[in-house]
Amino acid sequence: MIERRSFLVSVGASALALPMLGVFKADTDEPFGRALVLSGGGARGAYEAGVIGALAAVGAVPDGSPLLPYEIVCGTSIGALNGWFVATGQYSKLRELWYGISEQNLMRAKPRYAPLRDPQSGLLDYAAAAASLTALVRNQRAILESEPVSNWIARNIDPETPLLMPLVFATTNLTLQRPEYFYVRPETFYAQPQNRVAEIPKRVVHALRLTLGPHTIVREATPDLLHRAIFASAALPIVFDPVLIPNPDGVTNEYCDGGVASNSPVGIAHALSTGADVILLDPPFEPKTTYSDAVEVVFGVYGTMQRKILETEMRNAYFQSVGKHAFTRLTRQEAAHATSGSPTLVKLLQTVPVTELRYIRPATELPLGVAGFDDEVGVGKAYRAGWEDLGRGFAAYDWETFEL
Repeated sequence: MIERRSFLVSVGASALALPMLGVFKADTDEPFGRALVLSGGGARGAYEAGVIGALAAVGAVPDGSPLLPYEIVCGTSIGALNGWFVATGQYSKLRELWYGISEQNLMRAKPRYAPLRDPQSGLLDYAAAAASLTALVRNQRAILESEPVSNWIARNIDPETPLLMPLVFATTNLTLQRPEYFYVRPETFYAQPQNRVAEIPKRVVHALRLTLGPHTIVREATPDLLHRAIFASAALPIVFDPVLIPNPDGVTNEYCDGGVASNSPVGIAHALSTGADVILLDPPFEPKTTYSDAVEVVFGVYGTMQRKILETEMRNAYFQSVGKHAFTRLTRQEAAHATSGSPTLVKLLQTVPVTELRYIRPATELPLGVAGFDDEVGVGKAYRAGWEDLGRGFAAYDWETFEL
């Protein structure tokens, strides 16, 4: 005969275990379906745009229609920019913008640094400009002008354009030294009844805080903030000045590149969706044996940090999903036994999402650098590489075979 106390514990654990068989506890918190995850990488985002163009072509998706099977777009940096055009169904415009971007002169050095980018500069001008880089430690904080990029964003991103699916992207609050996440919600959401559309902010905020931490800052990129928030996601430190964005309390903070904390925002997709297709902009890493100058050293360090964060996010999503799947295969009695007397385990299993991870990446190094927006040939080759690579499809993530 079961002792009374053990019986009550077992019944209580069983009751608690039932919600764990699903990822979210309430209907309003159900995850989105598959997410498209768009990485940061500057001009190499042309590859990303090529994959997007091929997805639309293969699926016979016209402009103004959702890019099925995706229900949400997650991006960082150039991925946030590309993500806007996916979320709004502007696939033709995305292609046109990339094929015309080399004519925009977006990477415009501040006057004192211009000779560094001008091969016709005299030796004395070059030396003076190089010496002026020391001002970065005193009263200058970036090498390039922000206006060309911010003006380009304002011309091509219309906050009044209706979204077909939510867009969530990462930024870095430099003032408070923390990652922050912005979302843009559609007025109508093709996969949801109207009453569910109003719940999108709650769903996004709740899911991100469950997975990324209870103090995670999640904000809506309202029309008055949209341009600045997207530019902030792409504002690489040292390259661009920080972007000023007011907080809800009215205090203005400085923001920079979302890639500082999550260059490939797998963690966002894991929190919000049941599946994620990740577009990476780097091939498997090949060691760099020499660094010719301080700038290369800085970007080498930055790349090391980004690869480590990506590795951690993908492994976390993978193993959390594997663990949750294993738990859902238990019988009610086995689940009750496993969680008996452990409310912390119950809470953990309630919050752990399940996400199927797939990825696509260039087979070889792309023919342009992060700042190569003025490289017409390189941009075109990168776009075509993305288009062609979709032919081999997305690969299922496996922690034993995936190499950074």
